[in-house]
Amino acid sequence: MNNRLWAWLALILATGFAYAAEESTPQSMSQQQLNGLIEHYGENVKSSGNAAEFVFDEVDMLVVSDANADRMRIVSPIAHISNVEPQMVVQAMAANFHSVLDARYALGEDGTIYAAFIHPLSPLTEQQLLSALRQVASASETFGSTFTSGELVFPGSQPRQAPPADSI
Repeated sequence: MNNRLWAWLALILATGFAYAAEESTPQSMSQQQLNGLIEHYGENVKSSGNAAEFVFDEVDMLVVSDANADRMRIVSPIAHISNVEPQMVVQAMAANFHSVLDARYALGEDGTIYAAFIHPLSPLTEQQLLSALRQVASASETFGSTFTSGELVFPGSQPRQAPPADSI
């Protein structure tokens, strides 16, 4: 082959590899993109800057993000700890290990128990966000019963009766 053909072939291959690399590199999630997705998937969205209150699957939620810290969190208030039996808190902690997966049960400074999802903002994808919304909604709705995110459950780890409080 002549040099000109090799040059064209090299250019075509280089362009193809660059395009493939560009396509496979996910875009970073921005505050604006996150807000747009919450507007799309949420209902009754009330947003202000880096925070939005909304309803997803009939569950009240709040998303707060900080692009400078590259963090975001989705929370759903469940109950005040003073209104929850101690064994339910123990079951929620066991569920954090076994059945709520990426979502978690958490306790706020004011004593509110939340279903929560915390993640870096920039690598978050739309599919991960939607999964997070479903998991937080499920964890919130199943607190006190099955304590699950509705996604996968680790084998042999279904939340069971909590151990007696005096054995903890």
